[in-house]
Amino acid sequence: MRRNTVLLLSVVVLLGTLLIGGGRFVAAQDASPADTMTHPIVGSWMLDLEPEVPDDPFSLVRFSADGGYLQIDPDGTNSIGAWEPTGDNSAILTLTFVTEEDGTSTARATVDVDPDGETFTATYTLEFVDLSGESSGEIGPGTAEGTRMVVEGPGEPVASFEEAFGEFEATPEATPAS
Repeated sequence: MRRNTVLLLSVVVLLGTLLIGGGRFVAAQDASPADTMTHPIVGSWMLDLEPEVPDDPFSLVRFSADGGYLQIDPDGTNSIGAWEPTGDNSAILTLTFVTEEDGTSTARATVDVDPDGETFTATYTLEFVDLSGESSGEIGPGTAEGTRMVVEGPGEPVASFEEAFGEFEATPEATPAS
């Protein structure tokens, strides 16, 4: 009988420790994702990597609520990375892209979202690592500016697709004479 009581008491203490300790552990784990979910950087942006150059094309970037980052540059280069908040309107970001002939390039940035949540500025450095593993060290700083992408419904068309793209329609190939 005494042995059953000791065993039961041990199980109760163990379960209590797991529930109390586990509850704190879960709460601590939940705190970080909640911060990223509500951070104003989350969303899709048009990124100007050279704000001082008026006609440079935009990159498209996505900051996801789970701390992921994706960037598509006008030249077709894709970058992937991670970000985390450093304040209510600020974050740090690390991203990498790979080129077959050059190796990898890593950008590290600090990002500040304007209070309106519609624009941000970033200061970044770049590090190039060639195929042999030699690093350039961090080069920079550079600056970039982001503008939030917003949902827009379709407007009033000025032309039909046929009118606008008719010259690009495929033409049937000539059939060889028999």
